[in-house]
Amino acid sequence: MEDRAKELGADITVRFNTNDTPKTWRGDCFELIDSGINVLIMIPRDLRQVDDIVDYAKKKNVKVVSYSRAILNPQTDLFIGYDTYKIGQNLGKHLSERVYKGNFIVLKGDKGDFNTHFLYNGANKYIEPMVGTGVNVILNDYVPGWSADTAKEMVKKAVIANDMKLDAVLCPNDGLAGGAAAAVQELGLKNHVIIVGMDAELAAVKRLVAGTQDATVYMDLKNMASAAVDQAVALAKGEKVTANSEITNDKGEKIQVYLITGEMVTKENIDKVLIESGYYTKEQIYGTN
Repeated sequence: MEDRAKELGADITVRFNTNDTPKTWRGDCFELIDSGINVLIMIPRDLRQVDDIVDYAKKKNVKVVSYSRAILNPQTDLFIGYDTYKIGQNLGKHLSERVYKGNFIVLKGDKGDFNTHFLYNGANKYIEPMVGTGVNVILNDYVPGWSADTAKEMVKKAVIANDMKLDAVLCPNDGLAGGAAAAVQELGLKNHVIIVGMDAELAAVKRLVAGTQDATVYMDLKNMASAAVDQAVALAKGEKVTANSEITNDKGEKIQVYLITGEMVTKENIDKVLIESGYYTKEQIYGTN
């Protein structure tokens, strides 16, 4: 974002809020709004605590762009993120093509995250028709806080309760996929369990190489970050945003969105997708780093 803003001659201030700092992300947002900014690009830590921020921004004539995690307040000017419904479809399709029968686990991420529902609905387009035709879904539940440790324990408990049999796990991110892979290892399952995730985290890519995860999804983060700055500059100039879709909240209110679709990554195309693009080096993936 900083690189793209520099190219466009725009001033940008970046705040990184972590759990070990006294200031909250909400405090950062209010402080930035009061500082006289034109546009607030926000990755909300808690989607349940954004309405007062968005409302305050509007009172101060500040445009709001939600990034990566969709804010459903209708006053939000634009959401920029992944096409999670399409990504979910791709994950579900991949899983359905690799495993035709057996015990499946579907992990759905945190219930409070809007992306969770889109991704699950997309994946379920392929999973649901398989149920009753040889596929038994032994667990289909949310993972609070996107916790990998919680996911691991949920998987272990479900497998133990179903005669230690598991054939596939669908995960909405690589963190949960890592938890599922750890559960399979700790349980000592001898059969190959197909696990899919998303985000192309380095640990997940290494699992692809090792064969303990079957697929992940790579999103061009540079492309998404540049798009966010481009749209923010347009908003600051009073121009219309470039939206390629829209989402509807529970009240039927429309929010404009700009969505990016990821690319499936398996062991076979790691080099082409992740190394040739410069996302990772060969040493990072195959070496000891």
